[in-house]
Amino acid sequence: MIKSEFMEFYDNTVKRLGERVQKEYPEFTFCDNPSSLYEEYLNQKTMLRVLYEKQDFPDKTLLDRHKVCACMVAAIIKVRLLSGDIESDDGFTLSNASRINEQLAFLSTWELFKGFLLLHGKQTAEDYKLPDTFHNVSFLDTITRSLFFANQLNALSTPLIANIFFLLEKYCESQNE
Repeated sequence: MIKSEFMEFYDNTVKRLGERVQKEYPEFTFCDNPSSLYEEYLNQKTMLRVLYEKQDFPDKTLLDRHKVCACMVAAIIKVRLLSGDIESDDGFTLSNASRINEQLAFLSTWELFKGFLLLHGKQTAEDYKLPDTFHNVSFLDTITRSLFFANQLNALSTPLIANIFFLLEKYCESQNE
């Protein structure tokens, strides 16, 4: 993703969602910092290219949509665009508050992922819904808990996150057949 595409995604998705959280929960502040986020995204992409031994030939350095989204999730989590002085859980659950950046990361990137799919002529945005879960409140709750704990353990894995996006794509396709 080149800088202009990134800025469009940032302004229309990440910033919009971050400001909505800030409006709904005044305890949080959204730090409008696209430069740091883009730099971290590039770092994540570089690490993935090294991991997958991508060569510097034309089109060999490109990552697929699943890996691009995984890099974006990790970047948003690491940059921590939402911060706050949380003293109580009045008005919201504290468990959600502690995972607010993971929620921002996944929700923003889920929108990016659906955009990639729409660009490639795959169904419509409405065809892509997160799966139901039976052990937690929702898939969003499950994934943000997982991302939160992985980050706390310094164990965010972009290849694993990329596989989750791949599996989500296949799940959505199977639900629409």
